[in-house]
Amino acid sequence: MTPDEAANVITSYYFAPMKGERWQVTPERFAQAAESRWPDCSTRLIEDDSGTAQRTRFAMTFENGAERSGEYSLGSGLSLRGYAALDAAEFVSWFLTMLDPEVSVLFNNLEAIERGDYDDHVLPRAMGLRPMAEALATHLAEAIGDE
Repeated sequence: MTPDEAANVITSYYFAPMKGERWQVTPERFAQAAESRWPDCSTRLIEDDSGTAQRTRFAMTFENGAERSGEYSLGSGLSLRGYAALDAAEFVSWFLTMLDPEVSVLFNNLEAIERGDYDDHVLPRAMGLRPMAEALATHLAEAIGDE
């Protein structure tokens, strides 16, 4: 499969901080920013036993009927379900505006993980939206192979 073909595949993408690091975006801030950015976005905070929000689950439906969902977690990062590469790049590009510019972000996709690729790959965030989408699509194409 070519990266151009993989760019249209709907899958799950995962974004995480570098090992040993933690993003400083709280689940509450993420939920508020997502609802401000996408008025049809619904969010739900998931709290631990002490009542502290640890995760935000979110879902939205776009004008074309496409449904997107995911979860942001203080500990593990951002997961996006039901996204094509460009959609995922657009969403994570929005999210990156909440992080310091020098923070590195790792990524992977469901197909790669199912094939045993547990190595996270560095997102080329400084280069803009198109290179991010290309990196996501290329990695997905490699994971899918010649299916």
